[in-house]
Amino acid sequence: MTRIAQIALCAALPLVSACADRDRDYPRLLPMEQLLAEPELPPDGADPAAVTEAAQSRAEALRARAEALRRPVIEPGIQRRMRQRGG
Repeated sequence: MTRIAQIALCAALPLVSACADRDRDYPRLLPMEQLLAEPELPPDGADPAAVTEAAQSRAEALRARAEALRRPVIEPGIQRRMRQRGG
């Protein structure tokens, strides 16, 4: 094993060990098929008022989610763990 490979291995070990901690609050990962899937469209002949209502309710939910993201960056669970570890 070359010197560069040894250094790379030593640098990668902390990252790999950090991934092993299962009680962390990471976002849920989605499969690529779901990310790349075509959006679901309403069926032909759908009631325009119902489609508009669904779109507006989804837009309101997204606005509420965006507003929630404007809060502090560090999540409460992570702050608690930082305090417990003296950080």
